[in-house]
Amino acid sequence: MKSADDYNGWRTSAEAAADRMRVESWRADPFSPVYDAALLGKHTEDLTRMREAGKAQKLIPLLQEALYRHLGELADPRLYAVTPLGTKHVVEEFYAEALACIAYLADPDETGLDPAFTLAGFRRAAHLFGRSALMLSGGATLGFSHLGVVKALLEHGLLPDVLSGASMGALVACGTGVRTDAELMALFANPRVIRTDAIKRLPSARAASERAVYDPARLEEVVVHNCGDYTFQEAYDHTGRTVSISVSPTRERQKPRVLSHYTTPNVLMTSAAVASAATPGAFPGATLRQRLPSGESVPYMGTETWVDGSLKGDLPMRRLSRLHNVNHFIVSQVNPHIAPVRRVTGRRGVVPLVSGAIVSSVRAQLVHQLGLARSLTQSTPLYGPVDVAHSLAEQPYGGDIDIHPRLRPSALLRAMSNISHKELEKHIREGERATWPLLARIRDQTCVSRALDAAILRLEV
Repeated sequence: MKSADDYNGWRTSAEAAADRMRVESWRADPFSPVYDAALLGKHTEDLTRMREAGKAQKLIPLLQEALYRHLGELADPRLYAVTPLGTKHVVEEFYAEALACIAYLADPDETGLDPAFTLAGFRRAAHLFGRSALMLSGGATLGFSHLGVVKALLEHGLLPDVLSGASMGALVACGTGVRTDAELMALFANPRVIRTDAIKRLPSARAASERAVYDPARLEEVVVHNCGDYTFQEAYDHTGRTVSISVSPTRERQKPRVLSHYTTPNVLMTSAAVASAATPGAFPGATLRQRLPSGESVPYMGTETWVDGSLKGDLPMRRLSRLHNVNHFIVSQVNPHIAPVRRVTGRRGVVPLVSGAIVSSVRAQLVHQLGLARSLTQSTPLYGPVDVAHSLAEQPYGGDIDIHPRLRPSALLRAMSNISHKELEKHIREGERATWPLLARIRDQTCVSRALDAAILRLEV
């Protein structure tokens, strides 16, 4: 399964493993310590009976009660730890009936309810229920694995409309957010059109004066080639995808920002992506640019420069929650100082449990000590580096569902180098392989919010 070249090959191997482990008997058994099997089954039966009887007014509160009572339990990762092919049949039957009820209620001709009343109800339900986001971490060229995550989710109709990226993740989020589904499929059919040569050394004298090793002009040239020339608003109008990009300030009293079509609609996405990828020491800080109504491109907050978004907001969950009503986070994590640790501590068993406890303890102590150091170094040249170290230690690096593409030693050694298209294809494949085992869980935990959004689109026509 870990070496499959495509999804069909992976699934064939997964099915063979499931047969050997007699997984079907586990899936058919409705009982679990995670949820109340009898109550879940009763809710499914009640929903089916009410829907088939055409009692829409009574179905609405019953569906709301069933969803809010069980979704917390059904998000438990233990339900997907036995086999990556799915979970208990009673859980899948509940989700299937919930989707059937949503589809029924979204048809005013069938229910007899007022279309305006129905649309208002679905909008309210979608707002209360929340939505999912795909968050892409930093990680230099290791971040090309994010493309494989996007590809796998896209091919299975599971790519969220809300995307977030920091550093290298910002470049992938930007390239994804400016393309429709059809344009993304065309890109993945021929990934060799993607430029991977953003690293170009500066002459020694210029590198010394700018305190950076690599040429920002080459980085911008490659980003524009891969992502086009869109503002955040233009990209949203073109694709309907909401892209948020994290940038970190270079000035002490400035706050980190999350740029999107809500907060900075006229800012050029490529300028935000370049700023987010500007790792201090590798690239100089970047100035954001915006497009005026006249079409002219001018600096945005021209006195400020911005650097690597992962320093202050690798996964800006709190800000995405406020801006885009996101309450479910799918994280693709490839930071070399984070991903290997989370791959171990995220598993089940005694060793991951002990490892997780040790990591949590060390991290708590590190955050505390760096917090003290930050207080003591205020108004000194050491404050900046200590503040960055504190932010890196304190911020979250995981979500509700974490995807960890495999980081091969050869890729780690070339994390700050231009890679070939052959290496790019390997990165994409690793991203896919890491995503395939999580597709069933992602499908189930996002199906209701996706169905609510589809119902709203249908009713708005």
